[in-house]
Parts: sequence; structure tokens; C-alpha cells
Amino acid sequence: MCRIMTFVLPIILWGTKYAGEFQELGVGARSCAMGGVGIAQCTDASVIYFNPAGSIFINRSLHLMHAENFAGIVKNEFGSVVLSRNNTAIGTGIQYITVSDIKLTTLPDTNLDPNGDNQPIPYDTVSTKDIIFYLNGAKGTEFFSYGGNLKVYYRNLSVITGFGGGLDLGFKLNLAYLKIGAAVRDFILSPLIWSNDSKETISSKFSFGVAPEIPIEKINSIITLECDIVKSVDIEGFNLKFGFEYAYKDFLFGRCGITKGNFTLGIGVKYEKFKLDYGLIMQSSLKNSNKFSAGLEF
Repeated sequence: MCRIMTFVLPIILWGTKYAGEFQELGVGARSCAMGGVGIAQCTDASVIYFNPAGSIFINRSLHLMHAENFAGIVKNEFGSVVLSRNNTAIGTGIQYITVSDIKLTTLPDTNLDPNGDNQPIPYDTVSTKDIIFYLNGAKGTEFFSYGGNLKVYYRNLSVITGFGGGLDLGFKLNLAYLKIGAAVRDFILSPLIWSNDSKETISSKFSFGVAPEIPIEKINSIITLECDIVKSVDIEGFNLKFGFEYAYKDFLFGRCGITKGNFTLGIGVKYEKFKLDYGLIMQSSLKNSNKFSAGLEF
């Protein structure tokens, strides 16, 4: 119970400083296995979440993810489709985040403080849900692209509901063995309007990523590295994310990474136009998170 409320309550109590945290669980088992990186690379339709400019560099594809975060306390579903042609791409995605069975408690005697004879007792359970809809567009050449996401979101925290929207922007440089990307989440302060007539704004978050690729032709392999720097304008300091992937014959993949002091691991397999990925985020304080993804090019 305490861990669940630690995740939920800051969004309500501290307002704008944490108003956008519901967007930060991450999507895509591949990215999560690589420490949550994804600003520079683009390998599937989940790229619209990380960098809206990256959709121009992938084939027409579908991406689906199911995640059990913090030992299943928070469930995170994501699906996206990207349609690219020549120097233009459009895409759409939806993210659905739920926290179930949150216990509401009361005291047998509400006039007294909790003590050995006046222990809290549960009387009901509630759930929360967040829905984020993405509409993506990107243009560019084989070397450079730019793009944006128009977002609409709905929040139901059981005791209060809210809705709002935002705009993400991204840029990407695509060289032979080096990918560079930059993105701004919520470029314009995104409004969040609650059912009690209060209003919050989601502050911008800036990200920059560099991803070199090292081909090993003798064994038909490629090593991909990525480092992302993420800075929120309303929080001191910045977050560094590191990811590593070893690909054998573009068929079998092994991955690892680190983000916020947490180690990540994962594997993947690709057969023709179909791929499956798994990612594990090891978190000592809130227990581990498991991510499962499937993708299809068409």
C-alpha cells in the first residue's frame, strides 16, 4: 500500500513539479532492456514515444507492448503504428497505465490516533488509470529528419479526474555508423485540467542521445551503444542512460543497460518481418519490472 501511494500521491500533492511523471514509465522491451535509451536509435514503431523524428527511418510497422512494473503493481500497455513513405511518415500510438486494488482504510475509532487497539482497517479498493494518445508526423531525408507528436491524455485517479494535451518535438541525424537525436517532451507547457477546476502544467523535458554502431563482419554481428542525457526543467540535475546491444545475423539480440542506478537486461529474436523482445528492469526498492514486446513490419 505505501509503495503504491508513493507512486500515485506525488502527482496530486506537489502539482506541476511531478505532473508529467505518468509519462515516464517507458515503452518497448528493447529500449527498456537497454537502460531506457531511444532518442538516437529507431528500430520499431515505439520510436514515436522517444523521438517523434525517428518514424521516418523505419519501415511500415506495428508495435505492441505489455509491461508489469514493480512486480505487477503498475501495468503499462502500449501500441503504435507507423506508416512511412519516401520522405514522410505518420504514426499513431496509445498508452494505457493502470494501478489496481489500492486499499482505502479507516480507523475503528476515527477520533483517536492509530495505536495497538486502533489499527487501520480496509473498507474498499479503488483503481487509477492514465490514457495517452499520440498522433505523430515526421519529414526528412535519409540523413536528417524532424517531427512532432500531438498528445491528448486522460487521467482518472479515482478521487479526481483530469484531461489535457501536449506537443513533443524531435530531430535526428542518421549517419552510416552513428545516430544522433534530440527531443523535447511537452515543448509548450502542457495543461492538465482537473475535475475540481484546478489546473496544472507539465514542464518540458529535454533529451539528447548518441548511438554509435560497430559492425563485426567476420561473425555477422553488430554492436550498438547508446547514451542519452535527459534533463527536466523543473528538477535539479539530469539523468544519464546507457545501453548496449549485441546483434547476431539480425536474428538474435542480447541487451543490457543502466538507468537511475538500476541495471537492465533483455533478449530479442527477429524472423523475417516479425520480432519478439523481452526487457527486465531490476529495482531493489520497488521490485523488478518486466516488459514484453512484439513487432511486425508490413
